[in-house]
Amino acid sequence: MTFPDGDPDRIPTQAELDAQDMAEIARRSKDAEQRDRYPGRPTDPGPSPTALARDARVAWLLSAAAGLIWVVYGFTNLSATTSRLAGRLQPGLEDVPDVDPAAKAESLAHFWPLAFLIGIPVVVALSWLMLVGIERAHSRNLRSVYLSTVVVVLLFVPVCADLLFNYPDSPRWVWAMAWVQFALLIVSALMTLRRSVGQWLPQSMRVRPIRVARGE
Repeated sequence: MTFPDGDPDRIPTQAELDAQDMAEIARRSKDAEQRDRYPGRPTDPGPSPTALARDARVAWLLSAAAGLIWVVYGFTNLSATTSRLAGRLQPGLEDVPDVDPAAKAESLAHFWPLAFLIGIPVVVALSWLMLVGIERAHSRNLRSVYLSTVVVVLLFVPVCADLLFNYPDSPRWVWAMAWVQFALLIVSALMTLRRSVGQWLPQSMRVRPIRVARGE
């Protein structure tokens, strides 16, 4: 305790004691608020849940295997797929003014199959790094990024399956593989949302309004 006049034998007044008590209460309140706003991460979160370390990964691997099947088939039969898609697109371009329907259909048919066959596997591969990183980095934010990436893939896989493989002369099992990938990706995402995973991951940061003291 410090004394205004430097005399250690001086008995502080009640007002001075009250002021010191109020200052201590304010300091503790500020420290508690700081801890609530920026909670520290546990040094040892413990073993990761089975739903994250095993189930989500197994579902992802099976999904990737199904995706690899239709991607390999798509590249192997790219010429036939391009012809089918061009024939499907051309009737819809007949009424478009100032456009050669056949040329435009051929242009689109050459672009979209390659875009799907290259783009989707690349994004899926990146999602694996995110899935593994959730456990290694013990990151709730990385889980959110993984789920967002999965949603993007889920939006494009059905479109790809329809435009590239949904034809009478195209094998139905290839079209089905795309939907198997779709379903297993959903399973993988749901595994990361299990309650055990949510309890193991650090709590989300809560945004609170900052109170500005008068004169600061």
